[in-house]
Amino acid sequence: MEALQSENVLKVTVDADMYPEVVLLKCLYWYSNTFEVDVRKSSALQYEITLKPLRHSDTMNWDAVVLKLKQDLIDFKLRQYVTDETKVIRELIIAKAFVYYDQQEDPASEISDPVGFTPQSVKA
Repeated sequence: MEALQSENVLKVTVDADMYPEVVLLKCLYWYSNTFEVDVRKSSALQYEITLKPLRHSDTMNWDAVVLKLKQDLIDFKLRQYVTDETKVIRELIIAKAFVYYDQQEDPASEISDPVGFTPQSVKA
């Protein structure tokens, strides 16, 4: 990861093999409340990330931002691994939850209502 800093802009180059686009986008979404975020594929092997403060009056500690970005990229990459590895298990849990679903049957006993409503007259 390469980082170029100026007064108002941080440009970071990230290896596309190491961090897929989905990981970058999930990670950088959380930066969008403080920064204007731009992600471009600069080559087949690299993404270029540009961060600009939304408020121009802010002075940024870009070293701290780079450190936080590195930590967050690792975090979201690990989250993606867990999501990918547990996909089949999640699908099985969802399938199991709905496997015994039966249509609701009419009540077996007589239901009466003092107001005169009869549930048997309602068609689903």
